[in-house]
Amino acid sequence: MRRLDLEDVIKGKGNYVDDIPFSGYYGVFVRSQYPHAILRKVDVDGVRRKGALVLTAEDLLSLPNLKGKEEQEGSSSISSLLAFKKVRYVGEPIALVIAKDPYEATDLAEEVSVDYEPLPPVSNIDEALKNDVLVFDEVGTNEVYKKTFEYGEMPKGDEELEVSLYWSRSSGNPIETFGVISIPQGDEVTIISNVQAPQFQSNEISKYFKVKVVPTRHGGSFGSKFSVTRYAIVLGLASLKFNIPIKWIETRSEHLMASNSSGPERKFRIKAYFKRDGTVTGLDFKIWEDIGASLYNGQAFKPTGILAGPYKVKNIRYDVSLVATNKNPPGAFRGAGTPPHTWALERVMDFIADELKMERHEVRRKNLIDSFPYDAPYAHYDSGNPRNLLELALSRKDLWSLREKGYGVGLACSTDPSTPSGQEGVKLSIKKGKVILGIGYGPEGQGNEHVGKLLVSRLLGIPPEAVEVELLDSNESPSSFGPGGSRMAVFLAGAIKGAVEELVSKLKRKYNAEYKDGFLIRGEEKIPITSLQEEVSYVYSQQGKTRFIAYPFACDIAVVKVDEETGLIKPVKLVVYLDPGTPLDEEVVKEQVIGGSAIGVSVALYESYVYENGQLLTLSLSDYGLPTADQMPEFEINLVPTPSPYTPFGEKGIGEIPVGVAAAAVTSAVEDAIKRRITKVPIR
Repeated sequence: MRRLDLEDVIKGKGNYVDDIPFSGYYGVFVRSQYPHAILRKVDVDGVRRKGALVLTAEDLLSLPNLKGKEEQEGSSSISSLLAFKKVRYVGEPIALVIAKDPYEATDLAEEVSVDYEPLPPVSNIDEALKNDVLVFDEVGTNEVYKKTFEYGEMPKGDEELEVSLYWSRSSGNPIETFGVISIPQGDEVTIISNVQAPQFQSNEISKYFKVKVVPTRHGGSFGSKFSVTRYAIVLGLASLKFNIPIKWIETRSEHLMASNSSGPERKFRIKAYFKRDGTVTGLDFKIWEDIGASLYNGQAFKPTGILAGPYKVKNIRYDVSLVATNKNPPGAFRGAGTPPHTWALERVMDFIADELKMERHEVRRKNLIDSFPYDAPYAHYDSGNPRNLLELALSRKDLWSLREKGYGVGLACSTDPSTPSGQEGVKLSIKKGKVILGIGYGPEGQGNEHVGKLLVSRLLGIPPEAVEVELLDSNESPSSFGPGGSRMAVFLAGAIKGAVEELVSKLKRKYNAEYKDGFLIRGEEKIPITSLQEEVSYVYSQQGKTRFIAYPFACDIAVVKVDEETGLIKPVKLVVYLDPGTPLDEEVVKEQVIGGSAIGVSVALYESYVYENGQLLTLSLSDYGLPTADQMPEFEINLVPTPSPYTPFGEKGIGEIPVGVAAAAVTSAVEDAIKRRITKVPIR
């Protein structure tokens, strides 16, 4: 049906951070020009004499809110906000310069004098593992975190195959960059921002000062805007220190250099064990994750919910090393670590088939899970029929026959750890002739408000136009995390279902009436509920048997054409067969699958951050490789539902599954076309 949430956006009334009327000061960050250096001195005296207000790490140490943190928690508590004593990546924020005009603030920031003592940069995983130069001297190694997960035992006597793979660094790069407005109000700061999960992040910000976070609409996020929090804290501390409102809007180059929001950069060494008939008996993963100038990032661990993907392999070892380098630290990017795992697992399946001289689909058919629910040693898979998805893909003779015309055709299968256990709250109120759905996060473009209106309308039996969505600040909202981890199909739906039931029950008791299709019925009297005033809040909670609740499945077919003279790869078509459980709105599901698939195609063929001696070379979207629409294939999305027995309406989250499987299918198709093994993306 027609989207119910886009009219204001189309009319230019989206009310993004930079649209909000503002009167006050503007902030600009002074950023490191070096990937690795000792900070000898940050001289801000000159710009202060010219009227600028300045906040440095030294200033942070003197603030009452932060006194004692240095002694209690080490330098990382301060340097996680502004660089302290050392810079560890190009673009790392060193100081915040504040002036009454954004252009004046920019000019003054350029006049801050920073005395660096350059150090050799650690540019990649291989350099880091030598430990010749340390990113964090206090840790004593660049291998800053290690953890191993083991299930069963690696088989003896079976066939073996070892592969090394590489997934490049990429990120969401939303059309709207980060934005924060900070307004001091007594001892509290109001933060107006496009930060993702605003109420959840308010808990982190409140460690530094009393805060109210007001969400705004986002121009996209894809996980990146979880990383706005650092800037919200710095702006808030500056607002309190100087008792002024401050606005900061990130530039595109700042985002590319220093947003702390990229996806994983991962090296794999995978040993697979298998029988001559194609049965995979063991998977031994060694992972090295480049986490830039940080001490931890969780993206390498989300794959523990899909270690064998859609396959029934129970002997698994997953050994992870997080490796620090002098790069922009990662954050989260659509899938938060699972897309490279899916891609790598599908590469292994292809290579096993090639080794055995079997058809690639035969190895998959041999190993796909065929009975549900399925208990893997690492997760509980709720429902699905991945073999059916595979058979549907194989039935597409119109696509497979294109090989005869010189096209490459590839196949990939996948699942994803959708919907981590948790909770989400909404507020449902009736006022001014409308039913108002109150949510505690800023819309990001996925269609959550549309689906929310649709569900309220369906469950109450009222027209969709009688429902409106209201954004609640962190003090008003019931417990909320918002989008992330493909969770909203389950948690928003569960919260709305519970709130509607509670609202109807409350009205029936209050008016001693029955309810039907928007009316309270008491004898001959019919009272429209929109004529009343009432309010309820409801928090929906769910804990799965393991961490993740519902598992979608997918099978993709990719068609590509490779120009023999130039080597140019043209993705022609991507066909997706996907199990989303019960779709709450089929068109919104398809939109999400197209968006996620486009990212998968792009990561396989185009997008990548490139560093040389610690310096970022991809300082524009064109250098980075963000594709245009004409570089995308035609998308065909086919929904094949298998309802989940565990979720409110049988739905599954599907925002993240399309990425890795699309990348894998495209990689396989290119390999089919050029007849050469591919072990890294993007394909060059």
